[in-house]
Amino acid sequence: LGDSRTEGLQLYSGIRSGTFFWHDGISVFHVDDTKHRKFLVNGQQMTMMEALATGTWSKVYIMIGTNDLGYQVSSYEHALSEMVDHVLELQPDAVIYLQTMPPVNDAQAKESGLGSYVNNANVTLFNEAIVRVAAEKHVALVDVAECLRSEAGDLSAQDSSDGVHFRRAGYETWLEYLQRHTLDEESYWSSREAALAAGANGEE
Repeated sequence: LGDSRTEGLQLYSGIRSGTFFWHDGISVFHVDDTKHRKFLVNGQQMTMMEALATGTWSKVYIMIGTNDLGYQVSSYEHALSEMVDHVLELQPDAVIYLQTMPPVNDAQAKESGLGSYVNNANVTLFNEAIVRVAAEKHVALVDVAECLRSEAGDLSAQDSSDGVHFRRAGYETWLEYLQRHTLDEESYWSSREAALAAGANGEE
């Protein structure tokens, strides 16, 4: 589930399986908004969550937020939390992976005419929110940002086409990282159940 970066993962990473629900420019605030039925499934226009409800999957990967960098972090965090709740409701037997957002290249993003809010300072703040939501909801966190971060801490200009999207090698790196960070389902469920039980008992 994601935006145009997830489109790139589907088109250029070499992945040969999986179902993708992405839309260029989608916001976390739009995933369940009936005014944003951008997904054509079985001949019907659907929201992202409606599309997700049309099948059953063993794993669900989420990366969303690049188009939300102009919002307050608190608003994004609340909306992401609600989205994860809905995904858990729709796919109760799936392992849910919440991915951090890779960095951007500030200079390239500016040259490409993207909003001034598309910068690494905001990406860092939003990724901190993603980490919090993953912990709160007891879902798997995958730090994709790690594998696409240059030594300077940003997205390397040579790895990006516009400061936000990646060249083919970047999408291949992303896929390889996901493949190397797949959780054993038994471990995921035992950890999740223990965390939920501790929460129910008032433990930290």
